[in-house]
Order: sequence, then structure tokens, then C-alpha cells
Amino acid sequence: ATRRAVRTWGLDLQCDDPRAYAPGVTAIRVPEGHSADKLRNVILEKFNMSLGNGLGRVDNKVFRIGHMGDLGVLQLTGTLSGVEMGMRVAGIPHKSGGVQAAMDYLSGNA
Repeated sequence: ATRRAVRTWGLDLQCDDPRAYAPGVTAIRVPEGHSADKLRNVILEKFNMSLGNGLGRVDNKVFRIGHMGDLGVLQLTGTLSGVEMGMRVAGIPHKSGGVQAAMDYLSGNA
């Protein structure tokens, strides 16, 4: 569901190889010239949601969504909603509809 949202937004995953996707986290690249840290700060301040940061070579270039443990459909769609709203507020170029794409997939209508 997260990957469908990311594709709909027109963003890229940090990991290009589906065989290497991590089961507990998804790293999403922000467009060139934009700050992942600014996005994370906007989302934290405006929506009280914390996202992971990029480390090392991808510092300030990616944000991470954790999906470990007891993460249900409503928590995931809420997280994706916070990201989509945060991108709008932070001025990150993206296409809308990522949350809807995830909901369609999760409800079996994709």
C-alpha cells in the first residue's frame, strides 16, 4: 500500500530492487532540491507525526515510514494522509491521490 501511494505521488523509493525491500521500513526520496528534513519537521509540527530521517549519503534526501509491529490498516492510511498533507504544506512537488491509491489497494478495490 505504501509503495502504491509513493508511485501515485510520483516519488521514488530509495530501494530500487523489490527483492531487497525491508519488511519494517520504507524510505522515500524527496524530489531533487527539496529537503526531507524540512518535510519531516512540518509534519511533526503541524500533524504531530514523527517520521524517520535519512542517514549518511541519504541524509536530508529521504524520509522513512516505519511499519513494524502492530500496524493496522487505519494507522497506515493515517500515516500516508499525514505525509500527503505534509508534502502539500511543505511545498514538495507531488501528485495527489496517493492515500486513495493505498486505500483502494487495502480494501481490495485496486
